[in-house]
Amino acid sequence: LQSLQGSQPSSLGVTKINTENGEMPDGSQFGVPYVGKLDTALRPGCTVAIKGEVNKNPKSFAINLKLSDSKDIALHLNPRVKNKVFVRNSYLHDSWGEEEKEVANFPFSPGMYFELIIFCDAHQFKVAVNGVHTLEYKHRFKQLEKINVVEITGDVQLLDVRSW
Repeated sequence: LQSLQGSQPSSLGVTKINTENGEMPDGSQFGVPYVGKLDTALRPGCTVAIKGEVNKNPKSFAINLKLSDSKDIALHLNPRVKNKVFVRNSYLHDSWGEEEKEVANFPFSPGMYFELIIFCDAHQFKVAVNGVHTLEYKHRFKQLEKINVVEITGDVQLLDVRSW
């Protein structure tokens, strides 16, 4: 596990790499837009866990699992809170694929606290929100070991991002 000076052990497995907005006023490391590098690349059995709060008047936010050496996004999770649509997609070879939107229950609401878990298995990502399985997303980008960046943008306050 690479350790960076001044990074807290609580952010196990993810090293924050964007410093454009530095530390938040309250001293947290989780400003948005957030970009973090996974200490170990993704593989089946890996979990990425994100804790945060949806803003009070949100439109949408996005969580991307991507590659550090290209523009490709293996997994784009985009809950559009205003419209209650949960979009999933991949950005490969300079273009977006087909959106997946089916979800039994839209799990987010304005101002709510959430813990979102992305579990990577051999054939798909499984996403749970607050302990409830929400969706699956078949791998479109198969070289899992190249996926090493977590990016979070939009109308959320982040509290914690970690992977194991």
